[in-house]
Amino acid sequence: MKIYLVAFGSRGDNEPFRALALEAAAAGHDVTFAHTSDLAFDRAAPYEERELPGSIERVIAEQGVSTVRALLNYRTVMRPLLEGVWEASTQQILELRPDIVVYHPKVMTAATAAHAVGALAAEVEIVPTMTPTDEFPPAGLPTTIPSRWYRASYSLVKAGVSSFASVLKELADRLGVIRTESDLVLCPVSPTLVPQPTDWPDFAHITGQWHVPTRDSLDDELEEFLRAGRVLYAGFGSMRDSHGHARAEALVTAARSLGMRTLLVTGWGGLIPSAEHRSASDVLVRESLAHSSVLPQVEVGIHHGGAGTTHAFLRAGTPSIIMPFLGDQPWWAARLHGQGLGPRAFRRHETRSGVIAKAIIEAEAKKERVARAATQMAQEDGLASALNILELAEAGVSPLRPA
Repeated sequence: MKIYLVAFGSRGDNEPFRALALEAAAAGHDVTFAHTSDLAFDRAAPYEERELPGSIERVIAEQGVSTVRALLNYRTVMRPLLEGVWEASTQQILELRPDIVVYHPKVMTAATAAHAVGALAAEVEIVPTMTPTDEFPPAGLPTTIPSRWYRASYSLVKAGVSSFASVLKELADRLGVIRTESDLVLCPVSPTLVPQPTDWPDFAHITGQWHVPTRDSLDDELEEFLRAGRVLYAGFGSMRDSHGHARAEALVTAARSLGMRTLLVTGWGGLIPSAEHRSASDVLVRESLAHSSVLPQVEVGIHHGGAGTTHAFLRAGTPSIIMPFLGDQPWWAARLHGQGLGPRAFRRHETRSGVIAKAIIEAEAKKERVARAATQMAQEDGLASALNILELAEAGVSPLRPA
């Protein structure tokens, strides 16, 4: 089977596609994976890589994660970036003529291009956002929506997508295509956190998370730091704003009040350590670390609540607190808290060390429940499930839904 995967976004958007590309290539499929420079290119990868123009990391470095600023700069920054990705991926699909196109929702032209070459189109809802259900609201909308309005709230997401209807129609007319919708929906999240909605259509599937464990070797300094006492992990991935200094200070102060050490993982700038932090014996600073190697060895974590990071903490059996910045992050915080797996989220501008320390204590009290969730997640194989669905669909067989 010839598979074309196209991702767009930050590392959290790209990594699930990379995991599926590796799984499919290992199974003997002919795989091409297209992405921007936000994910490093791997010359040794067992699949072909294609480059897409632009970079979300560069956009965030220039304007942070301010929603207001993003809206103000949409026409001059984000729209040209999207259009470049749409055009490049369309040309790649027309050239490669794959059997299946697996695509990120932001690459909304992918289904039209897939149908132009007779391919199936599989949309990947990195988080449940597009497929309506009565069981929860779309990720990204306020979590305070009354349950009786859950299904109706998906119309707000559809309305946002419909603003690009003219783009899709123009492309469909150019390619002679009638259908611009996907044939399949794959949602690479854990059913431990999000069970398959009973009212989803047959073409939509919660598969389990797509991830590749990376057991990086820990350097001597980091190993010694993790062995020397209880550690608070603090990291905000691709998030960045103007509060990085104050946030780092508050987190270190809170940890110290509880006799803990702090591992500050700076990422794209959500944490900016001071000179004192960099020289302190109870603080260690790293730019990035492999979750699979580090998280099982820390006592508790504070993070932004990205889907990948939220899953990584649960998979490691490590309690965590979410300090959401934007998008689906408050939704994941609500899922954790609602299932008794974490405390309530607090705002990203929170700098009261006492409030943070209290949340750390509350998170630690969830250790046993989080460990049970980790055991359940260990039985899941989201990559195998997703690949099986794609293989059956390409063969014209309707995949079985989870019980």
